[in-house]
Amino acid sequence: MMRRYLVFGRREYAEPLTEQGALQAASDEAARHAALEEYRGQWVELVLIPEEKIRWVLRSGETTNES
Repeated sequence: MMRRYLVFGRREYAEPLTEQGALQAASDEAARHAALEEYRGQWVELVLIPEEKIRWVLRSGETTNES
């Protein structure tokens, strides 16, 4: 089963993590290798987040049920 991952990175610690893109892979380890191959460069941090692990608190265009 293929999983979708969001890729975030920064080139300097003073920068915020920003979304670099997304990729699909069969496992976390395959995603790690794919990210290193696809997002080459001088990163101080490169982060993968499995899409199914994201929990939106607020998202543009969606309503919330606040108490």
